[in-house]
Amino acid sequence: MATTKIKTGVSGLDEILLGGILEGESVMVEGLPGTGKTTLGLHFILQGIADGQSGLIITFEEFPAQYYRDALNFGWDLKQLEKDQKLKIIITSPKVLSQEMERPGGLFDQLTHEMSIRRVLVDSINFLIRVKDDNTNHRDLINRFINGFKRQGITSFLIKDIEESQLAVWGMYSVDCYICLHFDLVRDYQRRRLIEVLKARGQRHLHGQHPFEITEEGVEVYPTALPCQISATTSDAAQKWCRIDTGVTGLNEMLGGGFFDGQAVLIAGTSGTGKTNLALHFLAQGLKSGETCLYLSMEEQGSNLLRHARALGLELDAAVQEERLTLLNISSAGLSEGEFLHLLRRHLKEIRPQRLVIDPISFLNSVACSSGMVYLTFQTMVRILQEARVTTLCTSEIPEVVNDFKISDDKLYYLVDTVIQLRLAEIEGNIRKAIMIIKQRGSSHDRSLRELLITDSGVKIGEPFLSYEGILSGMPRRLSGAEPTKILIVDDDSQMVELIKASFRDERFTLLSCGDGESAIQITMTEGPDLIILDLMLPKLNGFKVCQHIKADSATMDIPVIMLSAKGEIESKVRGMKIGADDYITKPFSPQELVARVKMILRRVYSKRKN
Repeated sequence: MATTKIKTGVSGLDEILLGGILEGESVMVEGLPGTGKTTLGLHFILQGIADGQSGLIITFEEFPAQYYRDALNFGWDLKQLEKDQKLKIIITSPKVLSQEMERPGGLFDQLTHEMSIRRVLVDSINFLIRVKDDNTNHRDLINRFINGFKRQGITSFLIKDIEESQLAVWGMYSVDCYICLHFDLVRDYQRRRLIEVLKARGQRHLHGQHPFEITEEGVEVYPTALPCQISATTSDAAQKWCRIDTGVTGLNEMLGGGFFDGQAVLIAGTSGTGKTNLALHFLAQGLKSGETCLYLSMEEQGSNLLRHARALGLELDAAVQEERLTLLNISSAGLSEGEFLHLLRRHLKEIRPQRLVIDPISFLNSVACSSGMVYLTFQTMVRILQEARVTTLCTSEIPEVVNDFKISDDKLYYLVDTVIQLRLAEIEGNIRKAIMIIKQRGSSHDRSLRELLITDSGVKIGEPFLSYEGILSGMPRRLSGAEPTKILIVDDDSQMVELIKASFRDERFTLLSCGDGESAIQITMTEGPDLIILDLMLPKLNGFKVCQHIKADSATMDIPVIMLSAKGEIESKVRGMKIGADDYITKPFSPQELVARVKMILRRVYSKRKN
């Protein structure tokens, strides 16, 4: 069995195939008319010629002159290659070809030996059906045809046409590698070419559909690599993480010293909250430290960005002229998620930045063909950036929704190391900006909600909003006296939630509630409750997983959790305590007992904080 891999002539396809196809094997390319099958096949033949392997193109309907003409559109001179005895294009009938391939010493054998043919393109395999007799099925016919190539060590590339309503699988079981080309409507107004390797016998490959285009130079494939198939060069344990300056003194203090180099940061907020301002300070500080920086803008033009920076007292013009700062404006119109990842890899390789800003990352919602692909593309992007060891700041535009707090779409905040939330709040007739560190992996941070000030001398961090609550929900309220203790009730049974709330009717607590595990984690990150009453049987994430997530995060690990469940088995209690639960109450319960246990745990927590 052949083990040597040979290139297809399309670098992106070789990446999907993790190096290329196995030499001497058979490849079938299936697709609708106009999807680029013949162009892909020509890449395969031309790559072989470049590697010293002569090529043969067998066609049953198109004359050589049509191949010469079409190939010249991509700058390929097939006629000259024929004159140089590196290529042969023959037009024949399926019946004659079948007879000559089965006859030892026939014309096919003579041609392949005279030119030392090692690659063959057959355009298209559909015509072989015409020589099929009643006693031969499709599979046997294809097998016989492929084996004729394999006997001579020839790598074959077979093109198969399908109709739009056809779902034909004949030939798929016979060939070693099966590639399907799609031209699907991904939005109401846009079609996208996609390539998918459905089968690759004897070799691993990247699964899924990957965008591709037909450019002036031929086929360009943009692999959407899966994160589990990208291996980091250095493990996190072996890396020494260093703090880097954010460019804003107050933000450094909130973060406990600044960002960590090589990590990904998400700044989420509505329009006008100051996301780009923080990004500009981040870049300016990097330039001041002698670093190379890259700014990928999906909306802002470079000249506008520089003018914006000058208004903050930041001079970036010289850095652009010296090529220490590169400003790239990329239009999302017609851009696929795979092409974006391809552009990102290319710019990281060419520029080698230490700091990168993507403003805004929300553009993925208009680029990706589904919400699942938004998450996957962002996940792959974060992994690529980690391997490049570039500190990345992504801004995320979120809608202004009152009483329905969101960090970003598609739960991208799970994938980054640091999450910063910005918010507008109307307080006593004035619009004020608020900033909060929702998450910072690897260290503790300031959990207070502070004012963000945009001044002529740049961004400043103000004092905490100690006298108000509800700012993140868009409904700020002035507190009377001391700030009440927050208790988060997590239960999908609305009657149980009301019963628990009634238990605390006479107590001075702020009661928050939600009905699923994912919401519990998000509210915990944003509101910072003092205690959580957590049911075990929850939709999306059960209580065990929620508790485990909260206790594993340095920002929330100190929040006490009381597990609440109808299950009274010892195993459930032991499991809850092992993952960090502070107490366990079994339904039905006494309201007085619940309140007493909550107060006891809170007294213990407050006592530790004072010490």
